[in-house]
Amino acid sequence: MSSGDDVRTASGKAPRTLVGGNRTAKISAFFALGGVTFLANFVTGIAWINPGLFVGLALLCALIAVPAGHAGRFRGRRLDGEGRGLALVSILTGWLVLLTCLLALLAFVGLVAGLAVLIDHT
Repeated sequence: MSSGDDVRTASGKAPRTLVGGNRTAKISAFFALGGVTFLANFVTGIAWINPGLFVGLALLCALIAVPAGHAGRFRGRRLDGEGRGLALVSILTGWLVLLTCLLALLAFVGLVAGLAVLIDHT
């Protein structure tokens, strides 16, 4: 076989490979994993140096991962399901990262409000 030959399976379709054609799903997975990584840095302690930066970067990654995941699911329909599962996992992970960032923001606002009440009553 030369490099120009098209390999087909018994059903007549091209075999699925790891390289794949659904780059949008891979991009959404990259950003979803990036958001999880930024939040996981709080466990290692490095993110406590500047927590606003790490939460902000995780929020940005999640805001990219969710729409890219939806685009990857749409593109997966046209590619016979290729990358649809990865895109779905990216969407769910992106929403979980967004929820975690929202909870962190609410905790910070609650802490500042609680301290303001304590200072105001003294």
